Amino acid sequence: MASLGRAARQGFKAFTVPVPARDPLTRTQAYVDLVLRRVERFRSAAGADSDLILDAAGTLTPGDAAYIATAMERNHLLWFDEPTDVYTNDGLSKITAESVIPVGLGRKVHDIATFQNLLRWGCIDILRPSAGLNSTRKIRRMAAVAETHYVAIAPYHEGGPISTFAAIHLAASLPNFFIQQVPFPASEQDAAMRAELTSGVRESATGGFAPLVNKPGLGIQVSEPALDKYSEETV
Repeated sequence: MASLGRAARQGFKAFTVPVPARDPLTRTQAYVDLVLRRVERFRSAAGADSDLILDAAGTLTPGDAAYIATAMERNHLLWFDEPTDVYTNDGLSKITAESVIPVGLGRKVHDIATFQNLLRWGCIDILRPSAGLNSTRKIRRMAAVAETHYVAIAPYHEGGPISTFAAIHLAASLPNFFIQQVPFPASEQDAAMRAELTSGVRESATGGFAPLVNKPGLGIQVSEPALDKYSEETV
């Protein structure tokens, strides 16, 4: 929660809310209430002018995900991310048919045909290809397929700062781009390390928008001494 407050002060306007782990013995309604309370705490910390994405990371069954999606409609979430890892028409339609909350899918998908099926079934509202799992060219092709179905793209990203700047430049070239996920450091030491890797250029936002650095390439200079310093292979 502390990192969320720092991110809000640095200009970010949308935040991911991870669903709490569920005890198998917990009643469904009790678990839904737990999720609701967590969303409300995040909303209070982020501010009324911020957006929230509920992230299940594929941990829920289609039935539980559908129940939660319906309960979350009043919270006006930006979308429900990876509600389940069941990528079948029957499983996903249970969620999308019973709720109006948008569904984001695809962080583990690297096959364009899989996205085509999801789009054809109408089971996906936000395309979420991973910036680490897929190349820039491949994500552009995925975005083009999504555009023909009037679906927006919001690439998933949990990597380092260099990938962040690459993803932001890619986003600027996609006509159906929606929003770019940016990992926010949990500690000041992590933030300093990420900035050092990019020679002092920090991952930042102004009023919810990330600037395009007007310099050659990705707009950053990678620090080779920092790469050596933080390499796992450094003895």
